Amino acid sequence: MVTTATPNAPATTAAVEPLVRLDGIRRHFPVYRGNLLRRHTGTVKAVDGISIAIPPGQTYSLVGESGCGKTTTSRMVLMADAPTEGDIYFDSRPMRQFTGAERRNFRASVQAVFQDPWSSLNPRMRVDQIIAEPLITHQKLSRSEVRSQVQELLNVVGLHPFHAERYPHEFSGGQRQRIAIARALSTRPKLIVLDEPVSALDVSIRAQILNLLKELQSTYELSYLLIAHNLATVRYMSHIVGVMYLGKIVEESPPIELFTNPQHPYTKALISASLPAHPRQQREEIVLSGEVPSPLDPPSGCTFHPRCPFVMERCAGDVPILKEYTPKHFTSCHLYEDGQTAG
Repeated sequence: MVTTATPNAPATTAAVEPLVRLDGIRRHFPVYRGNLLRRHTGTVKAVDGISIAIPPGQTYSLVGESGCGKTTTSRMVLMADAPTEGDIYFDSRPMRQFTGAERRNFRASVQAVFQDPWSSLNPRMRVDQIIAEPLITHQKLSRSEVRSQVQELLNVVGLHPFHAERYPHEFSGGQRQRIAIARALSTRPKLIVLDEPVSALDVSIRAQILNLLKELQSTYELSYLLIAHNLATVRYMSHIVGVMYLGKIVEESPPIELFTNPQHPYTKALISASLPAHPRQQREEIVLSGEVPSPLDPPSGCTFHPRCPFVMERCAGDVPILKEYTPKHFTSCHLYEDGQTAG
C-alpha cells in the first residue's frame, strides 16, 4: 500500500512504486425509470471510495460476495469503464491523462483472462488466429515471426504446436483456459486481470492452472489482479488480499495474516463459511443474519452493521475508516477503534 490523501486509504509507504494504484475510486450508476418521461430514481454505488495498490510481480486479490464491486473494479483497471470519481495510476501516470500512444501501450501492457473458457474464445477462429490477433494488433511482425511466437506461447502454457490448427471446441475446459492465458501473454503484459480464472473448471484441473499462473508470474515478473470467491484459491495465489463488502474495502492484509487472524466480522464470516484445510480443524461458526443490502440504498454508517453480530450503537451512524491496527493489516471496523476485538 502507498500513502494517499484519501480518507479511506491505508496510510503507509511502500518501498517499491506500485504498478497500478487506485486512489479513492468510485463508480456510481444512475438509475432511471420510465421510457418517454425518464426520471432519476437513485444511484447504484457499485464501488464506493476504494484505494488499493498492486506491486510489480505480485498478486492482489479481491474477494467478497457477488455484487460487492469486484468485477466493476477490474473493469476500471482494464479501462473498460471509467471511474465516477478518483484516479487510477499505471506506472505512476494517471490513466485519465493518457495520450493516444499511451493508451495503445496500456492495451498491450494489461491483459485479461476471464471466467468461462467456453465463451471467452471465438469459436470461429483457430487457436493460432486467437493467439496471433493481439500480436498483429500491437506489433509489426512477419508471418513467420507470428507463427514462431504462437508456437512458443503454446509451449509455455503446456500445449503442443500442432494444437494451433484446431478450433476451441476441440479442447477441454482446462486446455481452453491455457489458450486464453497464451493469448494474454502474447503482448508481454505487465499486468493480467484474472476474473475467476478457475471457477468454471473441474476441481482436478484447477490446481494445474493455478500452478501454471504462478510459474508464469515468476518467469515473466507479472502482476495479477485476481477476482475470486474461492478462499483456497485466494490464499494460494495472493501476496495481498482485499476483502470487499458493498463497494468498500473492509479489510486488507497478506494472506497468511488474514486467514490466521481475521479482524473484520465480515472476513471472519467468510472464512467460517469456507471449507477447512483439514477435516479435524476446529473453526468458529458465524452465521450472518439477513441478506446483503442493495447498493442502490446501502445502510448508513458501517454498511455491514445490519448483519454484524458485534454491532454497536455508533455503527449505524459513523462510517469506519480503513486503518492499520497491526503491521500491514488494515481493518475498517469500530471495534478496533474502541480497543475491542471482534470475538
